[in-house]
Amino acid sequence: MQILKALPLIASIFVTVVAGVKWLYGQIKEDRNHYEKLYQQKQAEVEELKDQINILKIKIVKLKASKDAFFDGKQKQNDS
Repeated sequence: MQILKALPLIASIFVTVVAGVKWLYGQIKEDRNHYEKLYQQKQAEVEELKDQINILKIKIVKLKASKDAFFDGKQKQNDS
């Protein structure tokens, strides 16, 4: 008889725990999606910055090459 009186209490505790777990899972899922979006945005920024670095490296190589070519040409003129 005591079990029948406690049954609604046990059921309500069980439902409360299940609802709490479901809510917590939903919050975690929402946070995961939020941070996934932020990660993808930052990853796109990183790729853009890598492209800019590569462009600047190419410019540096071209400048060094043109500087070396300029001095090489000047030395050839002095040797002649």
